[in-house]
Amino acid sequence: MRRQTRKEIIQDWLSSPYMLLVYRLITTLLAISISRWMLYLFNIQFFHQLNLRQALALYVFGMRFDLPIVFGINLLNILFYCLPSRIIYKKGLQRIVDIVYITANAVAIFLNFLDIVCFHFFGKHLTTDFIKLLNRSDEVSFGVVKQVFFDHWYLLVIFILFVLIISVVAKNTQLQAPEKKEKPRWQLRQSISLVVMLLLTVIAGRGGVQAKPINSKTAMHYTDPQNAPILLNTPFCLITTHKSELKERTGEYHSDFSPIHKKLNANRFIENNSLNIDTIPSNVVVIILKNVGQEMLGYYSCDRRFQLTPFLDSILNMSLTFNGMSNSRRSLEVLPSILASIPAMMEDDFVRSPYAENDFDAFCQHLQKHGYNTIFMHGGMNGVQGFDEFSRRAGFGKYFGRIEYGDDSDYDGQWGIYDGPFLQYAAQTLNRVNEPFATTIYTLSSRYPYKVPKEFVLPEESYFWTGFEKTVYYVDRTLRDFFQTASQMQWFDHTLFVITADYSNSEHFQPEYSNVWGMYSIPIAFYYPKKIKPMRCEEIAQQIDLGPSILSALEVNDTLFSFGRNLFDTLSEQAFASYYNLTYQYCDGTYLVQSDGENPFGIFKPFNDSLLNDNLVDRLQCPDVYDKLYRFLQVYNNRMISNDLKPTKDDFHEQAEDTIHY
Repeated sequence: MRRQTRKEIIQDWLSSPYMLLVYRLITTLLAISISRWMLYLFNIQFFHQLNLRQALALYVFGMRFDLPIVFGINLLNILFYCLPSRIIYKKGLQRIVDIVYITANAVAIFLNFLDIVCFHFFGKHLTTDFIKLLNRSDEVSFGVVKQVFFDHWYLLVIFILFVLIISVVAKNTQLQAPEKKEKPRWQLRQSISLVVMLLLTVIAGRGGVQAKPINSKTAMHYTDPQNAPILLNTPFCLITTHKSELKERTGEYHSDFSPIHKKLNANRFIENNSLNIDTIPSNVVVIILKNVGQEMLGYYSCDRRFQLTPFLDSILNMSLTFNGMSNSRRSLEVLPSILASIPAMMEDDFVRSPYAENDFDAFCQHLQKHGYNTIFMHGGMNGVQGFDEFSRRAGFGKYFGRIEYGDDSDYDGQWGIYDGPFLQYAAQTLNRVNEPFATTIYTLSSRYPYKVPKEFVLPEESYFWTGFEKTVYYVDRTLRDFFQTASQMQWFDHTLFVITADYSNSEHFQPEYSNVWGMYSIPIAFYYPKKIKPMRCEEIAQQIDLGPSILSALEVNDTLFSFGRNLFDTLSEQAFASYYNLTYQYCDGTYLVQSDGENPFGIFKPFNDSLLNDNLVDRLQCPDVYDKLYRFLQVYNNRMISNDLKPTKDDFHEQAEDTIHY
């Protein structure tokens, strides 16, 4: 019997089943990690600037989060290729294993590619809430999907190349039955390889040999929240963020926080000669701009490359304005924040969370009790994203949408009625409503896929504008026409207009707006020249502040539950709270602190460091600001869990301050 040469031994080892399995796993790891890295390459404006060394380090560290997916989706391959039985050489079984290998890996890679597009709009990885999103036809329609494929065709081409590479690897790593019968030593080697691979699968699935398995929060150990998404692949995020229930928080904190607001008196920003003179109650119109952040407005961002909003800039110059901040990043989080002062501080949207049926307090509920006609207007299809249902719960007695508008010749083909005709319809409708009235108008035209009416004439310089910039310019023109029409009506002069946005724009052109501070910057303005002093106030105002502030400006001094503050009260302290990429953020007007809810890992001074390049956590301690954050979370979690989002009888009788105090 001829003895094998060294070269033949090496050749047999390289072509053994467990080595062919290793080739497949390495291919999957490279495909998952490279497609994960493409999220950074195609959305680089959302991340801190990294040098080559830092970028490569995050790529390598991210493989720790790739390995659980690599071993998890290839578990069938691992079991099959390491079986100590000649059954693995059967062509039929190999064909099934190959199909599973190609399909499972293609799905994982596709999710990474899908996230490249979605991250551009959501600013975060896809999680389990995306699966719920797919069940809402108004969110993911054929028109949107078609436009996404049209605009990002190159990603589809790259994805197909990835799948082809995996298919080639699968074809070239098929098992070939040896001509001679395997020696008994072969079964032993296969058995050992099976034990080793299963052990590696367990270790990889846990992300190491540490006491607890890794999760998305582990990424914060390697970098800051701004860059943490670079480390995480989409399948990993989908798997590790399935829990949405809040945990009850205990602990003693020095800061005091009460969401109960009493005596909502306005003692600043109000013209002295306006008090107690008018016998006609003031109306209120809240205008929510779709996807228009401070970056798009010349009033806030005078250095932007094109001036798109001349009318809005002029209105803001005649208004009381604040450094507005959104408590939401998605449409379903907007109405709870603005209408009910409930910030988005958990993984799920409030309306899809386990607490969706909680009773809550809302400023419009109080206005309705005081005789206001309450109306919510949105040009989208009735029922879109549950706006009609939530607005009714928030105290809006009537809903005017696409059905009530009744003329689909002005339909944009995707989301609803173009803002131009719908805002004119809104102005005429309000002219037929008995006063006083409280109305919210939610625009929609500046939403992807970006379209303006064919008859709308853009200026010559718009050739270099993006599609989004064109829609912002269009929305500004429609607001100009709306105010021109409304100004001719009797109700205009005694109406408070509140101008804000749902969340900041998804396209960023300036670096100070593409970080976890700037991406929340929105306009917040109160236009009521007859009563409110025009002024640019540099204080922070967040969406959850609007409820108590509107009641205060209208002199409705009810007791209100709100996680925000009364902006017209001199004693109220500015604050901003948000939840982003598993990170809680809180700003007291000076310091922005970041935490996972237990441990701090970020301190910034955003008004001096707009790019958030200088993390002061190792050089500065802000125990009072962290204390405020944890106390805020304690009240938020515990009240949400116990369904305690309305004032109780005890709240009406206790002697409490009129707003939030620390």
